[in-house]
Amino acid sequence: MKVGGFSGSLWQGSLHQLSWRNIMLAKLNWQFTFSSWMPALEIELRDPQGLQGAGILRGWLDLQLHEWQLSVPADVVRQQLSLPLPITAQGELQLRLQQGEFSSAGCRSLGGGVVNWQHAQLATPLGALELANVQGQLSCDGKGALVLVLKQDSSHLSLTGRGTVGFDGRYQFNGQVRRGPVLPEAMRPLINQLGRANDQGQIAWQVQGRLL
Repeated sequence: MKVGGFSGSLWQGSLHQLSWRNIMLAKLNWQFTFSSWMPALEIELRDPQGLQGAGILRGWLDLQLHEWQLSVPADVVRQQLSLPLPITAQGELQLRLQQGEFSSAGCRSLGGGVVNWQHAQLATPLGALELANVQGQLSCDGKGALVLVLKQDSSHLSLTGRGTVGFDGRYQFNGQVRRGPVLPEAMRPLINQLGRANDQGQIAWQVQGRLL
């Protein structure tokens, strides 16, 4: 993690040009307060690529997140992943988290964690894949990893699955893909690259790697 500059005080201030991996935050603002009788920081952040959010960090030993909202262009997230198909993502990912707790071992608990992909679409060399009502539920597994259970069902494509992301940046997603009733004929070879469909028309799909 690198920080380009700092202004303000311990109680209220800003970090400028904060970078972590390939993510650059132009500005992160904080204000010291108390929440549930614990020291807390009210955080606001944004970056040039469109990531923005706000929430509360609090706690004594373990880090607690409270009432967080984040939004980020979907393709910013796609750029962090190693995917088997040449695609770009359109639309915006929105995350809402009521509360979460993290320790040095990773994710301990999450409550009210929801991800929505607004105006979702995947652009491919053969055309656009229209997606609809892409929703995900966030939780923790027993090993400190963040878990995302995802589902979406559009006329082009159906997708369900479960993904995990560890604190070391390693991720894995296991799911099933099924062609929709009006998937353009030209795009079927692209879906077939994922594997062979079973008797129900479902293709088992797995992707894993490390965040770039």
